Amino acid sequence: MFSKYTSQQKGWAQAFLNVLIFWGMSNIWMSYSTQVLEINKIVFALTTYATCSFCLLVYAGYGKLSKETMRSVDTWAYGIIMLLNYFITLNLFSLTSATEASLIQRFSVVFSVFMSWLFLLRKPNKSQLVGVAMIMLGVLHVVSTSPDDKIFYLYVLMFLAGIFQSLRIFVAELHRPNKKAAEDNSIKTRCRVIGYVMFVITLLFGSMVLFATYLEQYIPEIYKVNLVVEFSDLFSYKSILAGAIMGVFIYTPIRYLEFSAAEKIKTENYLAVTALSFFSTLFWEWATSPLTGLSLKSLSLEDFMAGVVVTLGALIMSIGKLYSDKKSKADIHEFLKVELQNIDDVEETRDILANSLEHFNSDLDKTADALGIHTNIIEAVFKDKEKILAFKPSVFKNVSKNHRRNVAGSDSLTGLLNRNGFMTALKDASNDYENLSLFFIDLNKFKPVNDTYGHEAGDFVLEETARRLKNAFPNKSVLTRLGGDEYCILLLGEDKKSAELKIKLIINEIEKAISYKEDLIEISASIGLASYPEDTKDIEELLKLADNQMYIEKSER
Repeated sequence: MFSKYTSQQKGWAQAFLNVLIFWGMSNIWMSYSTQVLEINKIVFALTTYATCSFCLLVYAGYGKLSKETMRSVDTWAYGIIMLLNYFITLNLFSLTSATEASLIQRFSVVFSVFMSWLFLLRKPNKSQLVGVAMIMLGVLHVVSTSPDDKIFYLYVLMFLAGIFQSLRIFVAELHRPNKKAAEDNSIKTRCRVIGYVMFVITLLFGSMVLFATYLEQYIPEIYKVNLVVEFSDLFSYKSILAGAIMGVFIYTPIRYLEFSAAEKIKTENYLAVTALSFFSTLFWEWATSPLTGLSLKSLSLEDFMAGVVVTLGALIMSIGKLYSDKKSKADIHEFLKVELQNIDDVEETRDILANSLEHFNSDLDKTADALGIHTNIIEAVFKDKEKILAFKPSVFKNVSKNHRRNVAGSDSLTGLLNRNGFMTALKDASNDYENLSLFFIDLNKFKPVNDTYGHEAGDFVLEETARRLKNAFPNKSVLTRLGGDEYCILLLGEDKKSAELKIKLIINEIEKAISYKEDLIEISASIGLASYPEDTKDIEELLKLADNQMYIEKSER
């Protein structure tokens, strides 16, 4: 029933794999290509992006989330940030050794912790603060001991790399199509999303190069931005081959693991792991030096010690976070008791958990959140082969309350309240608010969706409609799927005149085409509105009045 490893454990494993293997190889290949092969950076980057996108899309094919990813603001934001960050990185690696450059890039950890605290309200713990201080000292030391003719440029690149690398990982973590792909639990869907992200980056980059090359005819100084290519450069076999190797064998796994790990363990933790790239790069630079000819002589003892400090800081952050996660697991003795006499307590405990897991399609995290307990409590009960563990009385009372509200009262498909849960919320709202307005929504053209595309498509449309309504009414509202293709939205504290202004918003959200696999599905809706106490002072009659108004509106179509 349960996966052997939790989502967070998989995220940490992906982060370490990405940094210790692929990041190190990426740093070496980039240094080798720029310093030894002397490739054209523009052609190299363009080939890298294009081949990465090609590999992912050939594997995943066209399908779910394709159009949504292309249309997403998150995708285009990631693309722009990625391009800026890539050029900063290329310039950084052209000024110093791969190992030193990878150390300087770790300034992004400092920015990520600050930004996650400022914008996402993730308060750093003591181990994170200690780790950040060590990383900052180590990076600043590396830059300050660089040659005088490079030190200013390295300081500028350090700040720019820190800012844009942090922003890139934050966008990857919060990327909405990627989150949907994670919920879909399909490797192909996630590869498809990332493939289209890389396709957008390729388009952006190619457009920038063409535009800069065109401008050079009129503004000769434009070559200074390093975006201009000659026609002959496009056939530079060294640049194309180096970029293709980077894109297929290194960049493709890096992008996949980055999106997946950042979504699972969050940006600041992922970037803390990236600080281990110092030893990763150092190892790969040493291991491949007979083949690449890259020299480690530029790495002084002081830089090595700075790298040790940065790596220790990263380990303190990572281990501290892992330890705090372990401590956060609930002590099962605080929640469970050994029951040898009253077998009913054991059965009721197991029934609630089994019912909740079935409701959430065996999703352990969602079940734990809904019941207000930790995942290890659920695991302990189902690993109890002797069937002697039961909730303690006080715990059972709280879990039962949460089960009634979040499981028995919710719709398993959309996550909205079901009819029973909604009626309870409606009665409670009448005691707290003087004005209530209720929309009764019935989807039109829904039956043909099931008939034409199948019930899986129908479920997808119902889920997408629920998501859109939740996004349109995030505050002071109660939403429900009454059953079938009927929804209700209860606006708290709004009178009828104010609510009428929201009807167009609902219609627009529902009538937007829904992308499902290779098809665009279109539906519409009939909406009835009733308000309390304007239309009725009987709160139980409010739903019936809104339903009647909906049928009147539907009959007039």
